[in-house]
Amino acid sequence: MFLYLRIWLKILILIFFIGGRDDATVYSSVTLTNVMGDNISNGTGQALVSEVRGLSKGKGGANWCYLFIHHTKVNAVNEKLKERYCTFIHKSVVYKRKNKRIAKDEKPTISGLVFVQGESDDIQSFLCENFFGLYLVKDCSTGKIAVIHNNVMQSFMQVSQVEPARIRFMPHTFDYYSSGNTLVRITSGPLTGLEGYRIRISRDKCLVTSIGGMTVAIGGIYKESFENIDEYVRQRRELLCKESQEECFTLTSCQSEIAQCFFTPQNQMDVMAIGSALNLWIVKAESYIKEKNFDKAVEITLFILNKIGNCFHSIYSDPRIKNFKEINAVCCNADKILISVLNSVDVSVDLKEIIKSERRSLVICYPFLPMEL
Repeated sequence: MFLYLRIWLKILILIFFIGGRDDATVYSSVTLTNVMGDNISNGTGQALVSEVRGLSKGKGGANWCYLFIHHTKVNAVNEKLKERYCTFIHKSVVYKRKNKRIAKDEKPTISGLVFVQGESDDIQSFLCENFFGLYLVKDCSTGKIAVIHNNVMQSFMQVSQVEPARIRFMPHTFDYYSSGNTLVRITSGPLTGLEGYRIRISRDKCLVTSIGGMTVAIGGIYKESFENIDEYVRQRRELLCKESQEECFTLTSCQSEIAQCFFTPQNQMDVMAIGSALNLWIVKAESYIKEKNFDKAVEITLFILNKIGNCFHSIYSDPRIKNFKEINAVCCNADKILISVLNSVDVSVDLKEIIKSERRSLVICYPFLPMEL
């Protein structure tokens, strides 16, 4: 009897916090599990439910992509996709007060969002054949279908299944959270390898990361080990600068120093490390322009652009790297320097011809570079 009184007391407290609205909703952060303690199971999938469809037919290490479907067609499309692919739907359970009772309602966290594992071109062809007008979401930074690396998706699904309340879909782009926050990489636990910004949201330590262009915050980041980008950059430079030492004997002293900024990028922090190092050389090139030492400025910028093209052309679509904004910024600034030299009346005709020829060659050889003739 005393136990029932305790339960009803806690329900009354819950109703008090919800207020007098008939449709008031309690989401994952304030679930009945929190309110009623051990009297309601705190097992996985009770407060929130993540639904993994067809994982028994897994595609090994295949990457993932996603699409948005009208909520009335999600079930039909998902069932059809399950015949050929693995699909994943992140669902939440919300509790509503109806007729003086607490009712449980399960629904997708984001309406119509379905993740699909497989080759993006194959999935898109399947959609075109079976569902007219459905398209996989494209990454706005590349214009290509957004791809989520399988390792990232596995971590996301594992957290969704074991501790789903830790996941929040954020309203802003990933870059929005960069200001004043440290970019880190998790090195322990089920989230190992995930990169993002470590921030605090509602007193909860979170890792804000990007999954296929969507910004997601994973809460409860307390026990995980982190790798700070500054220390990581220093170690990567020391280790991978050795890769470029063999070719340095064919370069000028200036080019040899620039070459040490490059290594084969494997993740987002590598891109940021290279971009940060090259920015210093862009500043040097700009100073040479002011001194009217055009030959030196052109040597630096052309070498940077050629090295970026050679270093990044094979990994530009690598799903482990979310964007190349740091490298793109370096390219744009380098090209601005070249254009300023072309427009200067103090520059020789021969040097201008070299710039025109080299820029044309760069655009043809490396079309991903943000340059236009």
